[in-house]
Amino acid sequence: MKQKITIATRGSRLALKQTEIVRSLLLKEFPQLSIEVLEVTTRGDIDQTTPLQAFGNTGVFVKGLEEKILLGEADIAVHSLKDVPSDAHPDLVLAAYPEREDVRDVLISRNNVHFSELKSGSVIGTSSPARRMQLQLLRPDLVFKNIRGNVDTRVEKVKNGNYDATILAAAGLKRLGYSIPQNSFFSLDEAVPSPGQGALVVQSHRQNTTILAMLEKINDPGVEKQVAAERKFMELIGGGCRYPLAAHAETDAGKVTFRAIAHKPGWSNIENVKIEIPVAKLMPGVEEFAKKIIDKNL
Repeated sequence: MKQKITIATRGSRLALKQTEIVRSLLLKEFPQLSIEVLEVTTRGDIDQTTPLQAFGNTGVFVKGLEEKILLGEADIAVHSLKDVPSDAHPDLVLAAYPEREDVRDVLISRNNVHFSELKSGSVIGTSSPARRMQLQLLRPDLVFKNIRGNVDTRVEKVKNGNYDATILAAAGLKRLGYSIPQNSFFSLDEAVPSPGQGALVVQSHRQNTTILAMLEKINDPGVEKQVAAERKFMELIGGGCRYPLAAHAETDAGKVTFRAIAHKPGWSNIENVKIEIPVAKLMPGVEEFAKKIIDKNL
């Protein structure tokens, strides 16, 4: 058993908190481990002005961490799953999905008002095409503008009056210890989350079998199946950060409620569907669902 491992992570407060979650899970299973944390500045951290969709599906928050594994400077990397593109490096593997946090989106406003109570013309900061599209359907009278920065930075921009409100993932806010008013949450029917939202993933080298065996101990198979379905839908439809696309698989009593919303250039309609799929047929059900949407819009 390896006695020392190094975790590559971004240096933001949220990234470090997420890394500490993984570190604690590993130490619970392997108390003898010595774990070092290697902070990495990624392209997405350096460029705080370019809209995320302008980068394309390039993994701007991920590539720098992956390089540390490939160079042998780190054994694993911890990512927010929704930052990880579907076309991973062939030598790397997404090896563990710990327990998932709250997947919902949250409205952060200066006066903690409900989304329906925002004044007409209020400026909402979001860099997510899917969030923008879904919330514009609910409130076409609002103004949506791009916003960049980590969770604390975006909250501060609202407090300072740069925006009237912003939309953030509940998972990040909860991990950072923010108190979230109950009227700030969007339901899953109001705002379908991004594929993988609320989930962490631990990445390692495909040939590092010792590390992969350790990571199996902190993997949640239920989360792994859910996010695999969400990411398969994203892969089949195409889009990622470039086009509005959201997907979420919710498991309950042997069935999965699969919600998705998508729109691409050339499509005549916004596809917004909720279906139920037996757990045992989740992946083929999602693939069939995606195919029907694609065929409809050809």
